[in-house]
Amino acid sequence: MSITVTPWRDKLIQTRFLPIIFRGRLRLSAIPSEPGENYPVDAIADAKLVEIVNSRFDPDRASLISAVFGTPDFIPFSFLELGLRRGAAVCRLVQDFSDSTGKDLVEAIFELEKQLENQSKDKIFLRPELEEIFSMSEKGQDFAENFFQGVDEARPSNALKDTERFRKLLPIPVATGFLVGSSYLMTNNHVLPSKEVCDECIAEFGYDQDVLGRKISPIQYKLDSEGFFETNEELDYTLVKLQDRPQDIKLSNLGKAGYYFGWITLDEKSINIAPPIDDKKVAELQAKGFQLKIPQGQSMEGEPVNIIQHPKGKRKQVILSSNRVTNIYEKFIQYQADADFSSSGSPVFNQQWELVALHHAAVAKTKDDSTLEIEVEQGIRTCEIVKDLKKKKKTIK
Repeated sequence: MSITVTPWRDKLIQTRFLPIIFRGRLRLSAIPSEPGENYPVDAIADAKLVEIVNSRFDPDRASLISAVFGTPDFIPFSFLELGLRRGAAVCRLVQDFSDSTGKDLVEAIFELEKQLENQSKDKIFLRPELEEIFSMSEKGQDFAENFFQGVDEARPSNALKDTERFRKLLPIPVATGFLVGSSYLMTNNHVLPSKEVCDECIAEFGYDQDVLGRKISPIQYKLDSEGFFETNEELDYTLVKLQDRPQDIKLSNLGKAGYYFGWITLDEKSINIAPPIDDKKVAELQAKGFQLKIPQGQSMEGEPVNIIQHPKGKRKQVILSSNRVTNIYEKFIQYQADADFSSSGSPVFNQQWELVALHHAAVAKTKDDSTLEIEVEQGIRTCEIVKDLKKKKKTIK
């Protein structure tokens, strides 16, 4: 399954546009990365692949989800409860742009439109596109109508030139993040590349809605990058401390975010998610002398991944279907699953709700008509992040 990029998404992808475009480098889910671009994509060693595959046929895994064709995929009812607990630790990240960074953003948008106009007169950002990019629907039913009031319909981006009007957009959703300790947040390096960016960002927990569709007010925590900040551009992760109390002084009795919302364990196991393996690959591995426990004539599907996220800055959502792993590399896993901008930094789980990856990008190919087609989504393997933190002797509590 591949997702054809619609015209406006095509512009979004090709131009690297999103709220922090002025940094010149952005890898949100709507922005694809060709294999090998900036990030080394090394194949997983055969011995490690065999270890992963054989672990799926270990008798001790009888209660876990089977990846073998023809075997029922029954899931314990407690699966739902555990998923809710994991989801509580996931937050929406918003950026409260300063006058300086806000000005940079607006200038970048107009420079972008100038480039698009040189290519084709109809390639300016239309009002519906700006509404979606800036998640205006999340700010209220009449927000967009009021925001664009009195603005030339032929150039809706002119609304951004008005400083007071632009401030009404703040804070702007930029990503997803999740707790990995009592007050430690993980997301992508391309989202929080520096302490300066952290100073403008807020983590919103409980940005959700109930079963009746009623919106729930989030609990906000500011970031404390001076307390702790660690980042890695190659593995595209950032780990940063949150302030010990919510921004709202009335909620200060909640204390650290993790004490109220819980946190997700950073798991260093490298065998907790499996890729697909067909007869050809089985024969290839056996020819190299590897012993596989796969019953003769059977193949393995890639295991499902569950992704809790805030796509397009919207209320919390989860992917539970059409979500199989397609490939595993030394540092990355790839999977077919829906994601969008602001999904960056989402936790990727296996069917036991163990953290297996940090979502960070999409992989796309260029079609004959020069448009882009997203083939798979991609995440950084958690085991590699833990390995890097151990190498740096960083600990979290």
